[in-house]
Amino acid sequence: MDFAKLSAYISLFLPIIFIVGLLIVVSQNPWFSFKGNALSDMGSIRNPVNYYFNGFLMVFAVIGFIASIGALRRGLAYLMPLAMVLLFLVGVFPEEYAPHAPAAVFFYVLALADIAIIGLKLGRNGLSAGYAWSVLAVLTFVLMLYLVKAGVFKGLAIPELVGAATILAWFTYIGLLRLKGFKL
Repeated sequence: MDFAKLSAYISLFLPIIFIVGLLIVVSQNPWFSFKGNALSDMGSIRNPVNYYFNGFLMVFAVIGFIASIGALRRGLAYLMPLAMVLLFLVGVFPEEYAPHAPAAVFFYVLALADIAIIGLKLGRNGLSAGYAWSVLAVLTFVLMLYLVKAGVFKGLAIPELVGAATILAWFTYIGLLRLKGFKL
């Protein structure tokens, strides 16, 4: 199987990999609350099983990097490979270390910006769904900011998962496009 096809299949399976990985990590952290914690709390240096979360995040980022490089080669990504590097760094540096917060924030900023940019590019090239993706990326970012700023939840996990859901849905979409032979 060539790299283009492999990376497209990886894109399709990223949501499943994420859900299974997150379920495993959460099962090892029964104290974790989606409403009261940030996902990164499971990777804290104070957590004796932090390696589940940090390891999962790094492995997932490597897999996502492969998918994003395949998308880049087809003109369906610009910033996503860098976003995946930042996600990897979120796993390398637990929340107590200075690089953690900027890496986490810029992961979401770059990933959602990439979706918005590529969505516009798709729309201008005749795929009207691209414009919807651009709007969704912006709305996702605004919703994440609102949920954090308004303090709707005590923790950050729900806003983080809102962003992750859009990013994972995007990977599925571009994976399908790539399997159909689409190239920008």
